[in-house]
Amino acid sequence: MGGVREQSRERTRAAILAAARAEIASRGGGGLSMRAVAREVGMVSSAVYRYFPTREALLTAMIVESYYGLAAALGEVRARRPDRRWKALGHAFRGWAVANPHEFQLVYGTPIPGYVAPAETVPAAEAVAVHFLQAAKGAEVASFSHRGLVRQVVGLADVGGATGSGAAAVLAELAALVGFVSLELAGHFVGTVDPADHLYAALLHRQVDTLALVRVG
Repeated sequence: MGGVREQSRERTRAAILAAARAEIASRGGGGLSMRAVAREVGMVSSAVYRYFPTREALLTAMIVESYYGLAAALGEVRARRPDRRWKALGHAFRGWAVANPHEFQLVYGTPIPGYVAPAETVPAAEAVAVHFLQAAKGAEVASFSHRGLVRQVVGLADVGGATGSGAAAVLAELAALVGFVSLELAGHFVGTVDPADHLYAALLHRQVDTLALVRVG
């Protein structure tokens, strides 16, 4: 009986998350309403709070789920050679974002007013970064070797098995990918490089050069 109850609870939890995602798609993260979510799943508001005690808890659950969804897409990449793997990861990253724009905006977009991401989102974010860190494992990037910077990223380096300067460089390049995709989703390339496939490919090629991935491994 306990198993049946747990399955029912998981189905209801999944339905709440799906309804919340639909709300964010139409209203944005700042417009998420627990009352509207409850109405969508046919529950009273108080019942939703039994699954997610606060609006922030619901947002956190969606953010964590989105990170792991992206990490799963990156996990499908099969290329082994470091330069090819980096490029394949970059294309998988962009592909997931284009297919799931509202989830991408939820984790990488404009901060939601009043919401501060708790510590439990950190491992989920690292689950995405680790794929890129491992692709650049062993890379040394002189321009990112400042002692203070290397100290800042030591935890990130440990997670992905990268060198200190390599981890710092990967973080910068991942930020570049996030920025590129954010601009693309917002329509900023329309009228110039739309579609932006060639520009994105050029960015990935430059990143491979910066990280010297052809020589790694």
